[in-house]
Amino acid sequence: MRIKLLILISIVVLVIPLYGQNGEYKVIAENNKFIMLFNEKTAEVAIKDKATGKIFNQFPKDWEGDFSMGITKFTIPSHLVLEMADDEARVSLYNTYALGVMRGNFKYKNIRDGIRIDYEFSTQGVSISIEFILTETGFKVRVPIDSVKEEGDLKINRIWILPYFTYGSRKDNGYLIVPDGSGALVRFDHKAGNERGFELPVYGYDFGMPLYDMPPKTEGIRLPIFGVKRNDLGILGIIESGDFDSNIACYMAGNSTSYFRIYPVFEYRRIHKFLLYEREASTGQAGEVVDVLVNKFSPYTIKKDIVINYLLFTGKDVDYSSMIRSYRDYLVKNGYLYKKATKVSEVPFNLVIINSINIRTTKAGVPVIDLFPLTTFDETIKILDEFRSKGIKNINLILKGYQSGGYMNKITNGIRLESKIGGNGGFRKLIEYCNSNNINLILTAEVIEVHNAGNGFSPSRDANRYLNNGLAFMYKWDPVIKKKNRDYDPWFTVLPERVPVYLNNFLRDLERFNLRSVLIEKMGDYISSQNKRSKLLSREEVASLWKENLSNHINRFNFVFTSGNFYVLPYSSLILDAPLDSSNFAIESESVPILQILLHGYVPYSGRPGNLRESQKTEFLRMIEYGALPYYALIFKDSSYFKKSIFNEMVSSNYKDWIDQAVKEYNLLRDLYINIYDVPIRTHTKISNGVYRVQYENDTEVVVNYTSKPFKYKGKTIKGEDFVFFLGKN
Repeated sequence: MRIKLLILISIVVLVIPLYGQNGEYKVIAENNKFIMLFNEKTAEVAIKDKATGKIFNQFPKDWEGDFSMGITKFTIPSHLVLEMADDEARVSLYNTYALGVMRGNFKYKNIRDGIRIDYEFSTQGVSISIEFILTETGFKVRVPIDSVKEEGDLKINRIWILPYFTYGSRKDNGYLIVPDGSGALVRFDHKAGNERGFELPVYGYDFGMPLYDMPPKTEGIRLPIFGVKRNDLGILGIIESGDFDSNIACYMAGNSTSYFRIYPVFEYRRIHKFLLYEREASTGQAGEVVDVLVNKFSPYTIKKDIVINYLLFTGKDVDYSSMIRSYRDYLVKNGYLYKKATKVSEVPFNLVIINSINIRTTKAGVPVIDLFPLTTFDETIKILDEFRSKGIKNINLILKGYQSGGYMNKITNGIRLESKIGGNGGFRKLIEYCNSNNINLILTAEVIEVHNAGNGFSPSRDANRYLNNGLAFMYKWDPVIKKKNRDYDPWFTVLPERVPVYLNNFLRDLERFNLRSVLIEKMGDYISSQNKRSKLLSREEVASLWKENLSNHINRFNFVFTSGNFYVLPYSSLILDAPLDSSNFAIESESVPILQILLHGYVPYSGRPGNLRESQKTEFLRMIEYGALPYYALIFKDSSYFKKSIFNEMVSSNYKDWIDQAVKEYNLLRDLYINIYDVPIRTHTKISNGVYRVQYENDTEVVVNYTSKPFKYKGKTIKGEDFVFFLGKN
């Protein structure tokens, strides 16, 4: 019956005549810069720039001639697309044009500075509204959550908003702006074979939901933004509310439509998948099994209005640099980005020292896991002495594995020092050394992921869980078969509401040692929902809890984070392991420093450690191009011990192997970085294939040549795989 009904709806939809864009528009709202227009027949909202006369249409003007068909066709002029699921979580798509505009199932009314449109999907028993509000920088879109009503058998799973507003076609000049890792562009002349596109969650995967296959290796969506530069128009969408339950969808032209597009998708109600049983695969391969899963709806939905702020730009100089500068100004104005970088006399050098780890070994012929000291506190001082003797004096020293039990073992619940690396006495000696030599000592707090019980952490009480009450484990994945690597034990994620408890205990002990800097590992990488009954928390509620706790301590401590997800930026004094590349999906034309344009001169950052680069030359040049601070993660002992641990990617980390390279690189960038350390980036430009220029607000220019051939710029020859800089005002 359901199939017959869907076919009937499709036939009815296809024979209804399409409304063109020639209907009359009326003025809904106006301010000093823009006019909001509304077409009563098509429900289209358009924005006119008063200075240039340019109009930002809600969807492509030529959409009726597009080769797309059926539901895809009517998605183009839709305000909203709803993914709705039946009681078995089978999902179908519905859009506001086919079931709303074309049937007359919508109402509208003026609101302050804009218009509200109410849609009713009568057959599905669902209603929802969308509001357009004119601003001095463009307009905002709001989906009032109290407008969402579900009175039928279907439940809303996901909501797409204005899926074809930020679009382009092959006849346009421009690109999509993708917040993937550092940032990426999808140019409208780009060809990617059969690649269709991708969709990634903002702020990483929700590990409060089970995974059965290895998630794709990506650099992650760190910022809640997306955009387009199309000819002389620019649009930057900022997800102001609903970002913790959002995804960024980015698709090529050519498969289902002739338009490139990027837009947000919101998880109104998540669908959790749980393993019911495993069965033999139909491939005939012996031992190959497939997972049979059962679906379960999340018991909570988005609780706050969804709000997207669209900044609109016109002019031939519009590009991603100018749009991200406007975003930076917006964050500074709204108190979300603070200037933590101030002028320095010596370039900071970020140095991670791993003091101890657990390795697999044998005792009396019995396999055991035992703690091994990699760098004692005294050996840490020796490493620091060598760096200082070679001219590197402004050091941020980050300790990992100083606590009892070693790195990535037990919860950091206060400070309990490992005796094998020097204990309390050795630690106080290191503190005294750092104080005497102006070294910033930063201790790592492991309060997000825990490998073993102890130090006050009880898995049954303090570990996060799935909706079926199973423990929410983290896994090391096998990149070949894309499944969990059974050679390594899984580990726990901490119940999100318990994170502030452990962090507060740690900060109290930090003050006891008169220390003020802490790296909260993994907090800036991802955020999980809390699904342990009886207190369920969405990702947004978890973030609110964490941010409140950080706010209580921000005046007394300097917080360092990894990766740099947007929600930690107001509290960050330094970001480590910030992405200096995109995920390099086939549809992405090139990587660009969107994150770095936003942060440079405000929050200092480093990419991955220099000793862990996949390509030494290329990644060093990328560090220079993106203005990232030098950063190494080292140990005193032989790094072959990492082979016997979960940290096998750290297999090249003995400080003697890397100190000369680190010093050489530091000296190469010293004069440049002194000049730009606290200065924002003005523009980033591709001036030739493989050659990029960065200009700072003090007129300093950096030109990086990734090609093997020399390149001339302003009278200077840049050798292949090299860089030059022109200093501006100091």
